[in-house]
Amino acid sequence: MKIKYIILLVSIILVGFISFRTISFFTEGRSFYFKHTNSTDLSNESFGKVRLHDNIHNPYFVKRYGTPLSRDDNDLYDYYHWEGGLETASIINGKDKGDIVRLIIGEFEEGVKTKTSLKTAKEIVIGNTKQDVIASYGSSYYKRTEQGVDIVGYVDHKLRATIEFWLAEDGKVSEIRLDDTNIE
Repeated sequence: MKIKYIILLVSIILVGFISFRTISFFTEGRSFYFKHTNSTDLSNESFGKVRLHDNIHNPYFVKRYGTPLSRDDNDLYDYYHWEGGLETASIINGKDKGDIVRLIIGEFEEGVKTKTSLKTAKEIVIGNTKQDVIASYGSSYYKRTEQGVDIVGYVDHKLRATIEFWLAEDGKVSEIRLDDTNIE
């Protein structure tokens, strides 16, 4: 009889632990992966000499990219498409208005296939394979799926930044995102 109570107690604790981990995963979202992945140095990352927290109103940025080709409506950030295949998400208002919190290189711009010369600091471009990414960035990565797409990501805990490689069905990189970890 005592053994039944012990087994019941252990089962309840185990179910509670599993439930807590599951709830934590769903409430933490992307940050769950960040916390459980070793840090990778992303301090040299930029796309087309644009870095996280650069400002789209900075004269250097304006001289290089001019005016945006288009803007996507979003409640949290201003998403802009720029010449050369760059997409940015920037803060909408306040003292940091225009600061870039996400940089995107993709093979599609507003549904149209584009060609871009943009690459990561470690020379990864659209069309490289998952194996190319891991060979360049190392084995301290996380895997996740969003919108049915497999993603390989790296986090820099010190800089509070991530770089994610979105993989097409053929296993090749179709989009690259450099994000501030606070982006929603």
